[in-house]
Amino acid sequence: MPSGESEEEGEDGQEAPKPGEEGGESEEEALDDFQLFEREAGVEAGTSARGRWEKRQGRKAKKRKVVTISIIVFVFAMVVVAGGIATSRFGGGLFSWFGNAVDSDYPGPGYGSVDFTINPGEGTTQVAQGLVKSGIVASENGFINAVESSNDAQALQPGTFALKYKMSSDEVISIITNPSKAMGMLVFTNSMRASDMIPTLLKYTSWSKPEIEAALNGGGKGVLPAEAGGSFEGWLQPGTYDPKSYSTPDGLLKAMVDARVAALNSLGVPQGAEREKILKIASIIGQEVNQQQYYGKVSRVIYNRLSKHMVLGMDSVIAYGFGIQAKDLTESMLTDASNPYNDRMHQGLPPTPIGNPGPEMIQAAMNPTPGNWIYFVTVNLDTGKTYFTDSEKQFQIYKAQYEKWQAAHPSV
Repeated sequence: MPSGESEEEGEDGQEAPKPGEEGGESEEEALDDFQLFEREAGVEAGTSARGRWEKRQGRKAKKRKVVTISIIVFVFAMVVVAGGIATSRFGGGLFSWFGNAVDSDYPGPGYGSVDFTINPGEGTTQVAQGLVKSGIVASENGFINAVESSNDAQALQPGTFALKYKMSSDEVISIITNPSKAMGMLVFTNSMRASDMIPTLLKYTSWSKPEIEAALNGGGKGVLPAEAGGSFEGWLQPGTYDPKSYSTPDGLLKAMVDARVAALNSLGVPQGAEREKILKIASIIGQEVNQQQYYGKVSRVIYNRLSKHMVLGMDSVIAYGFGIQAKDLTESMLTDASNPYNDRMHQGLPPTPIGNPGPEMIQAAMNPTPGNWIYFVTVNLDTGKTYFTDSEKQFQIYKAQYEKWQAAHPSV
C-alpha cells in the first residue's frame, strides 16, 4: 500500500484489525446488552449506567448513615436506662438523672428517715438541689414549681428537718416552712419573752445557764440603744436563728437586736422614748389577745386608760413580774405592790416591755382603732372571742361569761 494513505498500523508495524474482522472485537461486543439497548434507544452508551451506579452508591451511603444514627440512639438509650436504674437505687429515680430538665415528683409519703439541713440564706434553687441529691424529691423543677404554686419561697426556714426518702414536694414544703419543725435552731416567735430562749440555747449550744443569764441581764452595753434602759425585753427580733453560728450568747443577742432595730426603722416607729413606749404597748397587746382582729381595739383601751389616769389592770403584766403565766396568778399576787409590774397597784405602763411583739402588734400600738372602750374580756380562750365595752356593768356580764367558760375548761 503506497505510503501516505491513512491506514492505521499496529505497534509492530502491522495493520490493526478492524472491527468485524478476525482478531478484532466489534463495537457491539464491547457493550453489554443494556448499553446496546441504550444505543438503539438513542442514548449515549454508558451514560445511564453511570447514573444508576451513582444512585446505587448514594443509596448505600444513606443506608450506612441510618445504621450509624440508629446505633448511636440505641447506645444513648441504654446509657439513660442504666443511669435511671442506678439513680433509682439511690433514691433519685430516672427523672432525677436529668436534673432540671423535667418536673417529675414522687407521690409520697416516702420511706425511711433522713435529716436535711437548710443553711441561713439558701434560696429555693439551692434547697431543691440539696433535696434531689439526698434522694428526698424527684426533681429540682418539680420542687421549685411546687414552691412557686404555694407562694412559700419566702417561708423556707433554716434548720435541720426530719424528712423521708421519695417524698412529694408538697409534703416536704409543709415541713420545711414550719419553724417548729426546725431542729437545732432557735425559733423566736412573736410575744416570746427573752428568757423563753434559754432552754433551746442550752439544748443546742455548749453555753451554760449562768452564762446565758449573765448576757441577758448584763445591761446590753454596746448592743442595746439607750432608750431600752439596759433590758433586752422587747428588743429581740422574732425569727429563726442558728445559735451554733455564734461563739457567745452576746453575739447572738447582738444579731437579734440589730435585726429588731432594722425592723423598727422599716416600720417607721419613732425613735427615743416614744419607741420604747410603742414596744411596751405592743407587747401587752400580744399577751392579752391572740386574734389580730382585736389588736387595734386593745391598743385603744390602753391609750384610753392612760388618758383617764386609770390603772391598766391587765393580768399579763402582773404575771410577767413574777415570771409566770397569767393563768397561774394567785389572789395574793394580784395585790402584791412590791411587784413593779403590778398594774393593778401601779399606774402607767410597766417598767419594760413584757415580750417581743411582732410587726402587726407594733402597727396596732402606733395606730389604735378609734373607740371609747376601757374594758375588754376574752370569753373563750379556744376561739379567742373578745368583747369590748365602755360600761363597767357590761364588763361584769362579760366577765361572768368568761368565768363560766373557764369552769367548764379547768385545764386551759
